Order: sequence, then C-alpha cells, then structure tokens
Amino acid sequence: AGKENRPAWSYYDNDISNGEKYGKLYNWYAVNDPRGLAPEGWQVPTDSEWTVLTIYLSADGHDGKEGTALKATSGWGSGRNGTDDYEWNGLPGGSRFHDDSFIGIGGIGDWWSSSQFSASRARIRSLAYFNGGLIKGRGSKENGFSVRCLRD
Repeated sequence: AGKENRPAWSYYDNDISNGEKYGKLYNWYAVNDPRGLAPEGWQVPTDSEWTVLTIYLSADGHDGKEGTALKATSGWGSGRNGTDDYEWNGLPGGSRFHDDSFIGIGGIGDWWSSSQFSASRARIRSLAYFNGGLIKGRGSKENGFSVRCLRD
C-alpha cells in the first residue's frame, strides 16, 4: 500500500495560517481511520445524514438555497457570501488533490461524508461561490477535504 491508502491531513498550501482560518484538509482514510477522527460523542456524518440536513434546510424555507443558509457571512469570493442562518459558518477552505496540488480556497468548500461511493471514491457535500445549493458529489478518497462532525 502506498501513501494514498494511509490517513493523512494537510493545511491548504501547507500554510498553517490557512489552517487557523479554515481547518485541516483530510483524506478519506483519515475520516474512516479506526482510531477515530471525530472526538468522543461525535461522528463524521453519513451521506444519509447530509441528506437529512438538506431536506430540513429546504423545508425550513431555503429550498434551492440550502448552501447560502450555511455559508459564512464573509470570506467568500465574488461577493457570494451566505446568510449563516444556522451559525454553521461554512467557509471556502478549498481542496487538496492526491498529486499535492491545491484548488478552490476562497470559492469552494468540500466536506466528507463517511459513506463510500465506490472502491476509490466517497460521498461529499460542497458549497460553492457560484451556487446557492448544498451540492451532493463524490471525491477521490486520496483527496483532502474538510470535515464537519455531527453529535451522536
């Protein structure tokens, strides 16, 4: 097994000041490491739990703008800040690719779920400067994305 199959994290551009603002970017192997990424009493949400959140936000008056309701009120490029209606403070922390390149800081935030999509991919949710939704997607398990834990 190569480095791509081991738990790992980094700061965007390997710059600790990015970590202070946006947190760490973890690969999926860290998310699902048996030692546990989440603190006791918390977990990385499943894809189904992300879906429950999206349905709740939609029913609570944010249909089609679920992401806007979660985005922070500052920090998003192109004047696309959110309303942060739930104090979720979603920030555009960007992503790290398995080839050690980085993309998206200031414009996109990707968060892992604990759910696999395939042998090499897992489910994610994204917020983007160009979209008001909470975008469902999938990412390579080797990539580095943000994590938001859910209380058990």
